[in-house]
This record gives sequence, C-alpha cells and structure tokens, in this order.
Amino acid sequence: MPGSQSKPNTPARRNGAAARADNSPELRRVLANIRVLVAIVAATEAVSLSASTRPTMMIAVLGYAAWAGWLCWSELEGSRPIRSPLTSWIDAVWILLFAWLAGTQSSIYTLMLLFPVLFAALSFGFLSGLAVSLFSASAITVELMLRDQHLAKPSLEVLLQPLSLLVLGPLVAGLARAGIQMNEQITVADRLLGQADPRQGVKRVATALLQGLAHHFSADLGLLLVSLPGSEARLFRTDRNGNFSEVTGELRATLAEALNRLPAGIASVRHQSRLFGRFPLRYTSGFDTVTKASTASSRAVTEELADMLDARSLLAVPVCRRRPRPCCLVLESGDRRYRSHDAELLGAVMDQLAPVIENAGLLERLAEEAMATERARIGRDLHDTAIQPYLGLKYGIEALARKAAADNPLRNDIHALQEIAVDELHRLRELVSGMREGGGGDDALLPALQRQAKRFRELFGMDVSVQCEGEIAMRRKLAASIFPMVSEALTNIRRHTAATQAQIRVSNHDDAYVVTIRNPHDANAPPPQFVPRSIVERAESVYGCVVVDIRPEGFTDLIITIPKTA
Repeated sequence: MPGSQSKPNTPARRNGAAARADNSPELRRVLANIRVLVAIVAATEAVSLSASTRPTMMIAVLGYAAWAGWLCWSELEGSRPIRSPLTSWIDAVWILLFAWLAGTQSSIYTLMLLFPVLFAALSFGFLSGLAVSLFSASAITVELMLRDQHLAKPSLEVLLQPLSLLVLGPLVAGLARAGIQMNEQITVADRLLGQADPRQGVKRVATALLQGLAHHFSADLGLLLVSLPGSEARLFRTDRNGNFSEVTGELRATLAEALNRLPAGIASVRHQSRLFGRFPLRYTSGFDTVTKASTASSRAVTEELADMLDARSLLAVPVCRRRPRPCCLVLESGDRRYRSHDAELLGAVMDQLAPVIENAGLLERLAEEAMATERARIGRDLHDTAIQPYLGLKYGIEALARKAAADNPLRNDIHALQEIAVDELHRLRELVSGMREGGGGDDALLPALQRQAKRFRELFGMDVSVQCEGEIAMRRKLAASIFPMVSEALTNIRRHTAATQAQIRVSNHDDAYVVTIRNPHDANAPPPQFVPRSIVERAESVYGCVVVDIRPEGFTDLIITIPKTA
C-alpha cells in the first residue's frame, strides 16, 4: 500500500516543530534584540543598588551585555554561532547570578528569569520553556534559602518568589506556544497561498498544497481527495521525495472509499509505537474542527485507514466542509509523531486554503463550459462551410462515376477518388460531431487510426497496421489530442526513413494510455538518437511524455504515454 515504504530517519524529521521554530531567522533576531533590552534593564537596576554591591553587579551586567551583543550581532550577520537550546539556560544562569549578587536589595532580577523561559518556549517549544521555568524556580529557591540560613523557617520572601516563577513560568511558556502556532499558521498559509494559483486548475493547486504541507509536516505520504460539485472525486498523492501524481484505477477507488468513510468535520490523529520494541502502543484521538470538542466517532475508521496505509503516525483533516462530500487531506509520517496541535494547525491552514481549491474547480469547470460552447460554434461553422461543399463534391463525383462506362480508362480513378471523398467526408462529420458533443467515453481513437492507416497504404504505399491491447474507452477530447501525434509520427517515418511498413499499438494501462509507433530500420546502421520536438510538445501539453527507443533488433519505437486524467 502507499505507506508501506521505508522511511529515512533524518535529524530534521526527529526534531519536529522545535527545529522549525529554531530555524526562523526573524524569530531569532527578535529574541536577540530582547536579550539586549534585558541587559539594559539589568544595568538600570544595578545603578540603584548600594555602593558596595554596585561595582560587582556592573561587571556581571557588562559580561551579560557582551554575551547578548555578540548573539545579536551574530544573528544580524546570519552566522548563528550557537544553535542549541543551551542559549536559554545560559541566560537563566546569568540572571541567577544577578539575583545572587543583588541579594535582598532587588527582586526584579527574580522576575527577569521569565525572559529565559520566554526564549526557550519561543525557540524550542513549550516543554523546553517549562524545563527552564522549573530550573529557575528551583535555583532561586536554593539561593534564597542559602541567604537565609540563620532563619529557623523560610521567610515569606523565600516562598513567594519561587511560587511566582512556578505560576508565571508555565503561563509564559503556554502563551509563547500559542503565539508560535498562530505565527506558524499564518506563515504556512501565506506561503502556500502564494504558490497555489486557482487559475492553473485543480491539479496544479493540489501539487502546490500537497508538496508544501508534506515538507512542512515532515510527511512521507500525502493524500488529497477533492470532491467538487458536478465532477467525480479526484485523488492526488505525493511522497517524501516530492513526487506528485494523480491516483487512478483500482487504487483510487480503494483509497477514495476509505477516505470517504472519515466523518465530516472531524480531525483525527493516530500514532503507533512499540514499548521496548515489542509491545504495540496505539494512540488515536479526534476533535470537532468547529467546536474543538474531543470525540471518538472517528476512531475506528482512522485506525482502519492507518492500517491500510501502514502508517506509524497519521493526520486526517476535512477540507471544504460545506460540501455534502467533504474534501479530505491525509498526512502520514514514519519519523515524526503527530499530535493534536498538529491537527489543529493543519485544519486552520486548510480553512484558509479551501477556497483556493473550490475556486480552482470552479474556474476549471467554467473553462470547460466555455470550451464546449466554442467547440459547438466551430462545429456548426465547419458543418456549414466544409461539410456542405464536400457533399456537393461527393455528389458530383458520384454523378461522374455513373456517366463513366465500363470501358472508360478513367473509371477506376474516378471510383478511387469517390472513396477518398467519402472517407474524408466521414472524418469531417466525426470531427464536427466530436466538437459539438464534447467528450464522452467511446472508441473514437481506433477507428480514426484505422482510417489513417488505410490512407497511408493507398496514398503512399506504406503498410500500416493498428493493434489494440485491452478495451479502449477514451474521451473524444483525449483522442483528439493523441491522433495528431500518431499522424505526425507516421509522416516522419515516410519522410525521414526508407521504411515501407509501420505498426501502431495502443495499450490501456491502469493510469495511462500508451501508444507505440514502430518502424523497422537497418540493424547494421541504426539511426542516431533523435527527439521529435513537435510530438513532445503536444504530449507535454496534456501532461504526457514521449520516449524514443532505438532497438538493436532493427526496430525504432516511439512510445507516447498520456495519463488518463489529462
């Protein structure tokens, strides 16, 4: 299944959100500037101390100012000399030194310990900020107790200052975490909104969104199910290497069925690990994306989906919840452990990006309707300007054929001309019919290729055979895109080779149609490698590709692969 592939255990994936916060240059510069402000506040407070304490305190403050200035200059220069969480702990040690030197003359230095908590929480997450908070509270308690050793019991000051740190520290860390999430949400949404242009269609928008989100959330697999009114649900997929594709065939039906079973409006998180490498542990949670209330209604289907994808950690959030069949986004990672706040972040980002998907579908549908209207108009014009004169020509040739007696030397030529006129008239009628009716699924390609093969046999003496592998039920629009490529390939064979025969083979694969045009060549003097630029450009316009295979057995294969979703 899509998720059952080996996953690299990279340090970037293991660090998770903390690494992303630490890698934000804007945040690092802000924190470096705040350190300078802390040094200024410490120096201002040192001026108010007693004459005996002030010189030692000023020396310590100057040392911290040098440390803060060096970090600020390094961040402005972009050199980043220290990348570890130790910076916040070093800040805490400096401020503890200030509190020890100030003694009972000032309690502001104790409150300044909230700044290292803020630095740690903003840079490396809530747990890091909480750890610095507990360390600072414990250290200041030890300082105060050592200072009041002569007291039989701790004074109110000894208890009040550590308690204030124990209360305010986690609060500051929690507020910093909320600020980080909000900033991350805005940053991710803005970046993806700049990459996803709804004018380029649903597939291009899905490419930008899936690849961007998979990179940000360290996902090994991303699935986006898009269900828009008036069209069949489409499923897109990306992997950890950035490879993007639209899933078709039996795999699409299986995955779409599993994704459609996820409850609408419920975001789900599922993680699986092993205790001591042996005992499986599973964590599954879900919450309503509107009320944020916890719910277990999605547990069973989420676990079933995770088992199907062989996912170690999985996120599933609804998109475009106003639809009867909501769109759905699923991310799976083998290295990063997803949590509820990841689902909240992803859901908030997709709330902003959902209109882009809807607008892309709407614009795509409007473009198709405009194209259908224009095709119908051109079809009517062709019927009036081309088919009617051809009918007159056909009737004239038929009248001429009736006048030609059996012994007339031009009788055979007239009958051959009559057959050509009838064939061309049939082609024109089919072209007009296809333009006026749009693109239903039928076998429009094979009859057209067979008629073209017959024309090459009659006009150029080239024996062209047409083979079909599997049932071909192709939309007229797609057939109209493939037919000119085959015609040009046959024309190139006639013009540039000495081959008197060619073979056309059409194959029906799960997610693509493959057309192979083969012609023989001299095995002792094979042609040089070449690129049929015009055919390549036509194929790329419908997201296909062209490969030229010059085989040593004496055959040249031109292989045209066109995805069924083109």
